[in-house]
Amino acid sequence: MGVISRDRALRVIRFLTVGGTVAAIDFSLVWLLHLFLRPLVAVSIAYLTGVTCHFLLNKFWVFRCRRSDYGKQVAQYGLNVFCCWLVTIAIVRLCLNTFTTNILVAKLCAVPPATALGFLSLQLIVFRRRPPRARQNATNATSEKMPQIKSSVPVAECRLPGVE
Repeated sequence: MGVISRDRALRVIRFLTVGGTVAAIDFSLVWLLHLFLRPLVAVSIAYLTGVTCHFLLNKFWVFRCRRSDYGKQVAQYGLNVFCCWLVTIAIVRLCLNTFTTNILVAKLCAVPPATALGFLSLQLIVFRRRPPRARQNATNATSEKMPQIKSSVPVAECRLPGVE
């Protein structure tokens, strides 16, 4: 097999599909809401709606994350959303104050930096396979029950389907 496995390629396709879907929801709501609300309020409501869809689709469809520490995961995702929202609002405001009066152009300028920040946070923190402490505790519990065997072969973390 090449550098990219079939599973990884499918995950990338799913991630891009989620991104496109969420972007369509976000931009459609910005356009609709800006007709009735102040620009930054419209951007904020659309952003939070998009983020909710983004979390659910990424957790259950893209990353297929089955971790059971939901409270911690939602809190981490919430912090991620807040940081990305701050970046989005700052860039939209900067764009509207400097080179455009079009809210959609301003919003489009905010997408790449907010997306990069969000992706790194999702990959490294929110949707990682297991929290480091839980992985270490599982390893320690296993090593206490089983005799230690020295081996030069690297051992990967194994999971049975449907078993946490």
